[in-house]
Amino acid sequence: MPVVVEGLHELQASLAHADRSLRLGVRRGLRQVAEPVQRGAEELAQANISHIGPRWSRMRVGITRDLVYVAPRQRGTRGKGGPRARPNLGSLLMNRAMEPALEQHAGEIEARFEELLDRISDEFNHGAI
Repeated sequence: MPVVVEGLHELQASLAHADRSLRLGVRRGLRQVAEPVQRGAEELAQANISHIGPRWSRMRVGITRDLVYVAPRQRGTRGKGGPRARPNLGSLLMNRAMEPALEQHAGEIEARFEELLDRISDEFNHGAI
């Protein structure tokens, strides 16, 4: 169950024409909005997936023009064509860590995003933009 923010693409597109420091500030704010899900997913991965280890339980926040997401920090294994030790790890991470973390923190995400929008509008109204 994703948290949908209508107009995020348009906001990001309009910020492309804004000051660089403002764009980076909004990206930093979006990253802070997703941090509770990142932390929650890391904790749930450690608690709910056996033998996961610290390398695969660490999460990162990514931001594109259309979305903000949480994904494993580790991106793959080295070696071509070698057997994958845990071919189901992606679905385990999604079902036992990332989606439950999103559900647990949905209200906090909404509140943090509203605060971010309030800060952006305050800066705009006070001429900082």
